[in-house]
Amino acid sequence: MHPEAHDGFARMLADSDLDVDAFDGAVLDFGGRDINGSIRDLLPKAEWLGVDIEPGPGVFLVADLTTLGSLPVAHSHVIACTEVFEHVREWRQIVRAAAQSLRPDGPELFIVTCASTGRRPHGASGEMDPPPGEWYANVDPEDLREVLERYFVDVHVEFRANPGDAYARAQGVRR
Repeated sequence: MHPEAHDGFARMLADSDLDVDAFDGAVLDFGGRDINGSIRDLLPKAEWLGVDIEPGPGVFLVADLTTLGSLPVAHSHVIACTEVFEHVREWRQIVRAAAQSLRPDGPELFIVTCASTGRRPHGASGEMDPPPGEWYANVDPEDLREVLERYFVDVHVEFRANPGDAYARAQGVRR
C-alpha cells in the first residue's frame, strides 16, 4: 500500500465516529494480503480477519469477495477494503458483501481506498503493470459514491488527483 492510501484510510477513519484508541471489535480486511504495507496499525486493538482471493501474509480466509455466500453474515463491526476495487471487475458486489457482513450492533463502518481517475494501471500483487489476464480499471469517484449510497445511509467520498485515488467512508447499512 502506498503512503497516500494509508493516509487516506486514516482520514476516513478519523472522519467516522469510531474511537480508534479504544476500539477492540472485529474488522474484516477485504483484500487483506499484505503486499507492501497495511492499515492495521490504525486500529491496533482490533481483532483483524484478513480475507483475500490469494493466500499470503495477513490472510486468514481465502475467498472470492464477489461471491456473497463466501463471507460470514453480520460478522464484523468495521470493514476495510484497501486498493482492491481497481483489480476486480465486479467491485460493486464487494460493496454489497460489505453491507451484508457488518453487524447491526456496531458502527457499521466500511472504509475504501482505490485507484481512480488518472492513476497509472498496476498489478494487484505490486507489479508495475497488470500481468496478462489480470483485470484493471480505475474507479470513478462518482460511481463509487453511487454504489455506496445504495447500501449505506452516510457516505463520504474524497478524490485526490495526485496520486489519482478515491477514499471513502460509508456508515449505517440500509436494511
